[in-house]
Amino acid sequence: MSRRIRTLLALFLVSFALTAAACADASGPTSGTCDQNNPNVCH
Repeated sequence: MSRRIRTLLALFLVSFALTAAACADASGPTSGTCDQNNPNVCH
């Protein structure tokens, strides 16, 4: 039984890490883009 719990916990942690990484990539500022609505970002 503990093996199943460890497997489910590992899957949950992996999915959480992937979701967090995807959100950081989507929302984080990147140096290659320029936001036309925010002149402070454009250099």
